[in-house]
Amino acid sequence: MAKLELQNITKRFGDITALDNVSFTIKDGEFFCLLGSSGAGKSTTIGIIAGIEKPENGNIFIDAKSILHDFPQNRNTATAFESYALYPHFTVYQNLVFPLEAPMRKKKYSKEERDKRVKDVATMLGIEELLLRYPRELSGGQKQRVALGRTLVRRPKAYLLDEPIAHLDAKLRHRMRAELKKIQQELGITTLYSTPDQLEALSMGDSIAVLNKGKIEQVGTGDELYYKPLNIYVAQFIGDPPMNMFQAEINGEYAVLENESVCRIPITKKDQSVLNKKSNGGREVCIGVRPRDIRVTAHNDEKAHVRGEVILLDTLGQVSIITIKTVVGQIKAKISSDHLPELHGPAGLEFVEDRLYFFDKNTTKRIG
Repeated sequence: MAKLELQNITKRFGDITALDNVSFTIKDGEFFCLLGSSGAGKSTTIGIIAGIEKPENGNIFIDAKSILHDFPQNRNTATAFESYALYPHFTVYQNLVFPLEAPMRKKKYSKEERDKRVKDVATMLGIEELLLRYPRELSGGQKQRVALGRTLVRRPKAYLLDEPIAHLDAKLRHRMRAELKKIQQELGITTLYSTPDQLEALSMGDSIAVLNKGKIEQVGTGDELYYKPLNIYVAQFIGDPPMNMFQAEINGEYAVLENESVCRIPITKKDQSVLNKKSNGGREVCIGVRPRDIRVTAHNDEKAHVRGEVILLDTLGQVSIITIKTVVGQIKAKISSDHLPELHGPAGLEFVEDRLYFFDKNTTKRIG
């Protein structure tokens, strides 16, 4: 177990800044998720910690000791990459046991201990029947499980997992998420797990760092990211479907989206107080509302804040996502599938007033 800390890491590839002053701390034994879209810098971050890449600036610490200038094999971390990187001339068993037979570790384990650890990991990953096969005889998902298993057979100070289950089918990926979290909790090994999948991060991470174009937007628990986003990017990145966002002007007790006759939303006393403290009265802001915080009403309902036409129904079992075309743009609402409006029919939308988010239009930071 170990505390892992990145301080002011900057990494460039030519004119491209892959990481821009990135800092975060992973507590001892924590499952920490690095969440970001493709190209955000997740793999570069893991490569730098593993020692595969060298940063221009910054430092890396494990238990308060800098490992920046240590060779990769001396950092006592185990890495699983999205690319399998299996030895093609080794069987699955030989690939799995290879990390345990490295000169620096071979004396630590007896042949029986190495064999048991390989078979335990293979059983956990559902690849026990593949141990005598070669990588060329495996599917993409099987190769990825072998690559992950090669990491899990070790007991390092930290696991570095770079989208390790991205190529698995949905059912197996769901099971593997639970298994990985269970293993990490049982072993207590500090784990950095990168993923572009917000649901994966929210379900697995003790803490999550949102990475965007090489910069950390916010670090916090899943609840903090969802309920207290620091800015518009985090607010729209966390949540499925994304948060609806509108430009509006604060006019006393109301937020006006288009003009007072089209969309005028009452502001709660609490939000009025926050907006007044931040001197936003009368100024333009951005208002966010999550799809689940919108009620679908009849078109002529007096409580409706905006009206429009239902242009899409996406039924997902018990819940459905509906898309309504309005004068302030397309709005998505997440509602029960029991009472769906008619496709291409009129509908009204009522925003839950105490669940609105306000953002500064210029800085994009949340107000309050």
